[in-house]
Amino acid sequence: MSDEDKPKSLETSLRHISQNINSDRFMLMEYLGPVVDGCRAALNVSLEKAHDLHKMSEDDFEQHISSVPDSFRDLTICLKSTDTDDEYSIVFDRGKTTVYDECFEPDVIITGDNEILVAICDSDPKLSPPEVLGTSLKVSASDNLDIVEGLGFLCYPSLLRVAQSGVDPSSLLSEDADAVIMAAASDLVVKMIRKWIDVSLKVDDRY
Repeated sequence: MSDEDKPKSLETSLRHISQNINSDRFMLMEYLGPVVDGCRAALNVSLEKAHDLHKMSEDDFEQHISSVPDSFRDLTICLKSTDTDDEYSIVFDRGKTTVYDECFEPDVIITGDNEILVAICDSDPKLSPPEVLGTSLKVSASDNLDIVEGLGFLCYPSLLRVAQSGVDPSSLLSEDADAVIMAAASDLVVKMIRKWIDVSLKVDDRY
């Protein structure tokens, strides 16, 4: 069996993501980072107001963006498989990443069945992260702003697939590619955050 035919593992998928981030392949973090920055800044308001993020005035948006540090600079994300007890962490240190086969003082914890985690990290086109968020996939942290970074991280594999499909922002025809990648990043992140907010508000309504 060739390496391509072997079933992907969570560790393999995370190391693939880490390698692409560190090599700045397709410059994807330059698109994803600012989108996540803006969403984290907007969440400094409240979950209710963040739900109407798209209605914020430009001045308010700029003010909130400057109120939080850059995303994906100093962050530890732990991925825990609920059915195999495997756990791995991807650590952002000044923007560079390292993958470990353990979780130590994570800022964000992402849990789900191994199959779900592998599919999302491998950018399986049959699985959309927003669709399983809150049910088969859970993201938790003590700080909501860290959760947003975790949600943004889950969008990276899908953006990588977009770029690999032929939309390369580093190409000579970068103007169109820029627009496609930025639109994809914005759409994915906003969908993830709206779903997380909806799930969070429903939980709060129970009490």
